[in-house]
Amino acid sequence: MSQQTEEGPQHPPRAGDRRGNDRRRVERRAPVPPWRRPWALVAYGVVGTLALVLLLNGLGGDDDPAPRDETLVERPAEGTTQVDPTDPRVAAAGPEDAYGTAGFERLVVEGEAAVGKTVRTELFCATPQNFTIVSGHRAPASVTTLIQGGQVPAAVCKWGPSGEPRREDLLLLVPPAQADEFAAAPVVNDNFVERRRVVAEVEWVGRSETLALRTGAVFLRMIQR
Repeated sequence: MSQQTEEGPQHPPRAGDRRGNDRRRVERRAPVPPWRRPWALVAYGVVGTLALVLLLNGLGGDDDPAPRDETLVERPAEGTTQVDPTDPRVAAAGPEDAYGTAGFERLVVEGEAAVGKTVRTELFCATPQNFTIVSGHRAPASVTTLIQGGQVPAAVCKWGPSGEPRREDLLLLVPPAQADEFAAAPVVNDNFVERRRVVAEVEWVGRSETLALRTGAVFLRMIQR
């Protein structure tokens, strides 16, 4: 009895292995162009920043730069001090009382109309010194005649006694001819500060640009009160 071998269906041989070298082949890429390299991107940022700064500076206008030193410096104006003519009606009027805070405020409210008035008042003054004036402005003749070398002799005073609700500062110009009379005023203790008590007639000057915007008056004579 002969043996029979059963063979299964025959399959054709595979054409090739799908896992061949084609899948393992390294993909080759083209080199990065120069304009996309890191150093080129950095250069673009620098150029853009410079262009923005130049644009902002151009829009800023031609204003002068602010000075580094913000300290206010007073400089005398160029030119000479001009004499401000006195109103004849003011010169002809007699002296009037202007004691204390009320008298000071009344003169301030009158403004230019009060310049040149002779008033009686009580002042408490420090020792006279030489104060530098600001030239190039108008001032009464009583002020311009006292200017020597760009300075005037004057004392810083308080208007009214210490009991006043508000004491204003006054620059009292002291003519050389009245210096001895002013020096004879008694020295008193005024709020723990030694000042001369001056009860006098003064010529009201008011707030003057020549006196660096200080409120001033000119000492005329001592009076009894």
